[in-house]
Formats: sequence, C-alpha cells, structure tokens
Amino acid sequence: MANVKIVSQAEYLPLRLSLLEAEKENTRARDVLAHQRRALPVVEVTSPYTFTDEDGKEVNLTDLFDGRPQLIIYHLMFSPDWDAACPSCSLLGDSVPDLRHLKGHSTTFVAVSRAPIDKIRAYKKRMGWTFPWVSSSGSSFNYDFGATQDEAVKPINYNFKNKAEMEKRGISYFAKGEQPGHSVFVLGGQLTGVGDEGKVYHSYSSYARGGEPIINTLTWLDMTLLGRQDGVSGVGGLGFKRHDEYTAEDLKGLPIAKIGA
Repeated sequence: MANVKIVSQAEYLPLRLSLLEAEKENTRARDVLAHQRRALPVVEVTSPYTFTDEDGKEVNLTDLFDGRPQLIIYHLMFSPDWDAACPSCSLLGDSVPDLRHLKGHSTTFVAVSRAPIDKIRAYKKRMGWTFPWVSSSGSSFNYDFGATQDEAVKPINYNFKNKAEMEKRGISYFAKGEQPGHSVFVLGGQLTGVGDEGKVYHSYSSYARGGEPIINTLTWLDMTLLGRQDGVSGVGGLGFKRHDEYTAEDLKGLPIAKIGA
C-alpha cells in the first residue's frame, strides 16, 4: 500500500469529517432509493408455479409466504447438474440474518434453486444453514424471473438487459445458465392495501451487484484499508471459497505484498 500517507491526528480529522459528509450523503441517497423502490407499481403473478419443499411436498407460491404478507426470494445458483451451490451465492447464504427479525416485520425469506430437493437438503446440511430452501425443478419460475438464462427456453434477459446489450457491455457471461438475484412479492388484500385478496403480486427484483448490500462480509471489508482484495485470492466469482473449504493456510490471510502490488 505504497500510496497511503501517514499523517498526524490533526491532519487526519478534517479529511475524515469530509468523508463523513459524503457517507451521510450516501445514506440519504439510499433512503431516497428505498422510497422510490416502494413507490414502484406491482405486477400480478398469474402462472401457477409449484415448488418442492424440504419435506418433499409440492407447494405453490402463496404457500411460500407462510402466512405473512411479504415474501423475499433469493435465487440461489444451484443447477440440477451441479454437486454444490455457487460459492459466491453461498457467501450470501452465510449472510442471511436471523429470520425472526424479518418475520417480526411481516416478511418471509425463502431461497429457491433449480437443483432437486435431495441435493438442496444435503448442501444445506453441509453449510449449516437454517433458512427455508425449495426446489423449482420442473417449473419455469427461475426463467420467468430472470435467474436462469437459456435461449432454448426463453429469450435472454438478465438485469433488464437482452443478450445484445450484455455483449455490447462485455458482460455476456450473464447470458447463460444460473445467475443470482432477488425477487420480492406481496399478497393482495385488505392487510396490504394492494390489489385483490388472495392474489400474488411481484413488486421488485434485483440482480448482479444489486445483491451486494446483503452480503455483510463485503460491507465489513469495505471499512478496511485493504478493502475487498478483489482478484487477489485466485478464486472465481466474488473471490471467496465456501466456508468449509478454507485451509489453515488460507485463514492466515492473503499475502500483503501481493495485495499492495
């Protein structure tokens, strides 16, 4: 980190206060964005999607709400032909909060993947996760909500961009296979004041880097001088291994000389 200056506390303080004002501005901007997000209209979900829960039972989208008016779904990348879920999605899985906090605020969280439920159960046990996770195998759910890209099934569209737009921007790796994302739904009726009783409405989806604020490991690293150390670990995706794959050598940390190069 050869470019980092060493200064006195007196020199440091005004620089920190200037950054604090920028941080406050960013916080206020986030509040505005949250308001704009809540002001979006909603779209009725008319397809009768079915899922397989961890008991092997067939459930529908309404069932996933588990009696609450709001539902957040994480499209956790786990293709039917994989033996394990995506390492970067697994990093997000490690960041899922105590769900009692969401439930206490009228919101249910469920992960959805296309892998069969037996693979999901095994991997969930391996990771030590407790959040609900269902399989959308045999359903068009992941395709319809932009989390699986396959031209043989549906025209490519990820993060609200078609294949040509992605190729133009050099992000064509998003145009094939499993991709990360969140989709948010609300139940219609008197309780929410939205639409018709008993109907499900889609209110919001976020993809790609839109999920970063939820990954608390990245937020912690963003506070540090060395930051996220992107591209240094040699690991693909976000640069993190599954939490049970780190060796004793890995846990000593990345070489500082390499980071500062």
